[in-house]
Amino acid sequence: MTALALRFLYIGLFSIGGGLSAISLIQAEIVDRLGWLTAETLVDLMAIAEMTPGPIAVNAASFVGMRLYGLPGAAAATCACVLPGCVICFLISRANDRLRKNRRWQSALRVLRAAVTGVILNGGLVIVKNALCSGGSGLVLVSAALFCGGLAAYRRWRPSPMVFMLVMGTACGALRLACAQLL
Repeated sequence: MTALALRFLYIGLFSIGGGLSAISLIQAEIVDRLGWLTAETLVDLMAIAEMTPGPIAVNAASFVGMRLYGLPGAAAATCACVLPGCVICFLISRANDRLRKNRRWQSALRVLRAAVTGVILNGGLVIVKNALCSGGSGLVLVSAALFCGGLAAYRRWRPSPMVFMLVMGTACGALRLACAQLL
């Protein structure tokens, strides 16, 4: 079980950039190097990890640990995966308190904010592109209209995010069903 904890400590420390980097590290370490899982099992694991709440690396650690050593393995792998992020966040928060007025530190934080904004914007654009470009051309136009109408309604009335997601999800589901009936 020590090897399991060390592997997920490594994955937690070096999966900088989110889920995609974690997936490649899990593939390299757990499947290719150690052979604890097959490639097919990894695909199933990623599907489960994506469907469950939480970061993909943490969900994968829980799954692999449970599969190999039961509940103690799941706990060890999950804690090992989360530990590096917790330590890094703690150290950065401590440094931020001491360096709050340091111009170089503030410049570095501005660069990080810009980079994070770019990553989030890129992710949003990919989601919008995939949502609008799937299906036939008629579906694309209706999806685009639904998106623009939803965005305008959200900006105008500022509904509760949960209510908004429920309404938009229902509208998109109805759109998909209508298109499936027509095609």
